[in-house]
Amino acid sequence: MRIISKPIDLPVPEDLLTNMRPLSDFLFLDIETTGLSAEHNAVYLVGCVYREPDGWNLIQWMDTTGNEEKEVLSSFWLFASRYPVLVHYNGDRFDLPFLKKRMEAHALPNSMDEMESLDLYKVILPCRRLLGLSDYKQQTMESLLGSGRTESESGGDLVRVYKKYIVDSDPALLSKLLAHNEADVLGLLSLVPLLIYKDLENASFHVRRAQANYYNDYDGSRKEELFLFFRLSRALPAPVYASADHCYVKIEGDEGILKIPLYTEVMKYFYANYKDYYFLPEEDMAVHKYLASYVEKSHRIQAKPETCYTRKAGSFLPQWDLYRTPFFKRAYADKELFFEFSDECKKDRGFLSDYAFYVFTHIKNSK
Repeated sequence: MRIISKPIDLPVPEDLLTNMRPLSDFLFLDIETTGLSAEHNAVYLVGCVYREPDGWNLIQWMDTTGNEEKEVLSSFWLFASRYPVLVHYNGDRFDLPFLKKRMEAHALPNSMDEMESLDLYKVILPCRRLLGLSDYKQQTMESLLGSGRTESESGGDLVRVYKKYIVDSDPALLSKLLAHNEADVLGLLSLVPLLIYKDLENASFHVRRAQANYYNDYDGSRKEELFLFFRLSRALPAPVYASADHCYVKIEGDEGILKIPLYTEVMKYFYANYKDYYFLPEEDMAVHKYLASYVEKSHRIQAKPETCYTRKAGSFLPQWDLYRTPFFKRAYADKELFFEFSDECKKDRGFLSDYAFYVFTHIKNSK
């Protein structure tokens, strides 16, 4: 077995980590294996990055003979067990279960289940609609964030290199294996900014300006939309462009724009307890039976769910749940919900900021 240890010098937004825990709690981890099955394959290389008072360091454990997996895992775990948090990319699905099973195969004790797991893949997955990438592999994310990585071979490519190295012990092959693992584990540091996207779950959207705009749709009809110009408390590491349900968001750095359809028309508010109402066909509205008692019977009929409404002319914005009440519809069976964009709403900067976050969250979570 060979152990390689050295300091590294990479820019890391450490405050994103210290907002969670002390830096000394985190161990960044990546493994290399001879295959995908933990039952039939082995771990031949483990790489970790950790923070010491004088800076970041890399350590690697390498099985140089093909028969030293137990020594690699034992030495690795002796080192790793003092770290409360393991940081990785898609390691919840592969690295951690693989390590655990191989340790069990060698009857090595471990308390991995008691450690906290920070999977950067799971951090970015809820935001995949915002980024619109073809895949979310680690190297794709590194490219998005501009890590500058030049090594591009996959772990599968390196299996053949490792098997050849076991046969002829070529130092050039060893360097290639170690360099790939180093690139993978250092790449985790470059992905720390992904934690900013996680903060979008509870981000503060500060709307600076609201503006209505008219345009002609593809069929020539006149449409209206609301632009909300907002600022985030922290710049995103890569831009966001996404849309859903005719709403569109663009965020570059800490500046963003939301475009939301605005409807100026007559909508309907439907009363829930329709049995207590009469519908007045001539007025096209429902009134409570107490008031309808003053209306001639020939001018009123028992209301039904679809006729138990009052009409409202105004400007309306979309909502996808009961975000704001009262809510309006165009027809009883419609799924689309709206609320009135009143003059009070237009002047309320707090409401505009809250609604911007609401619309953004809908876009982010839409399927």
